[in-house]
Amino acid sequence: MRKLIYLMLWTALSVGTTITLPQMGIWGEEKQHGRGFGMFSWSEDIMEEAERESLYACLNAAEVTDVYQKFSKESLEAERSAAFIGDMRVKGVNVVALMGEPEWAYEKDGKSLLQELGYVAEYNEAHEQSQRILGVMVDVEPYLLKEWKKGGETRRELMDGFLSCIKHGYAYAGEKDLKFWVCIPIFYDSSNEEILEELIAHGCDGVAVMNYSRRDEYGQMAKETGYAREYGRDIICIYELQPPGRHELEEINTYANEGLEALWQSARRLEGQFGYERLKFAYHHYEALKKALEAGN
Repeated sequence: MRKLIYLMLWTALSVGTTITLPQMGIWGEEKQHGRGFGMFSWSEDIMEEAERESLYACLNAAEVTDVYQKFSKESLEAERSAAFIGDMRVKGVNVVALMGEPEWAYEKDGKSLLQELGYVAEYNEAHEQSQRILGVMVDVEPYLLKEWKKGGETRRELMDGFLSCIKHGYAYAGEKDLKFWVCIPIFYDSSNEEILEELIAHGCDGVAVMNYSRRDEYGQMAKETGYAREYGRDIICIYELQPPGRHELEEINTYANEGLEALWQSARRLEGQFGYERLKFAYHHYEALKKALEAGN
């Protein structure tokens, strides 16, 4: 049935018409505001007018309520960003600024992070409420730095720098009325548990776990969810949709070939297993999600 819906959706778009999807959603019930998925987007092409119809169809079919969008300083100063964010808000979709570089872990004072946050804060101050960015999703990955392989004290120093950077950012974001989420891998619970707890307790409004292995999706984020529950934070389970072979992804790391029905089934299962009202889910990323919908997976 859902494959037929996909076919109708993309055929309609190709001839410039619109259709209304059934009201029964991913969760097996009527769609409920605030219960949708997040979606990562690393390309600013998503804001182009030519992309808008495909984007709307994707948001609707995949029940996306939050878009984590990367913005350059220049794009935040351009009119199209305000128009894009305003359009998303009209459709009930929050826009969150996506940012981060591995090298920010070197900066204990959070200099680069604070600079990027400043651009978002300046943008919000210059625009009315209906065009403002809700918050930020910070993706700093110290384990991608060459020093990480040395392990031991060198790795500990990197993680200390990462935590200090993030905490400075969280404090600044709070001053600017910006929500603050942090992307993390699945292995901090085994490699840096003390820092993981400190991060969730005192460094963010929530964490987004890159749960990119289908082997043990519950166990891979059980510790993180436990801390989120203890400290009253959001936790987001991110699903990978890019195909195997890209970015060293293997078949077990992605739902590209498993399909969206399997992904949604996993989300329903995890929601039941954890029973935590602040557990959310997200797709990585827009282009991969669009291809999955086009394929009718």
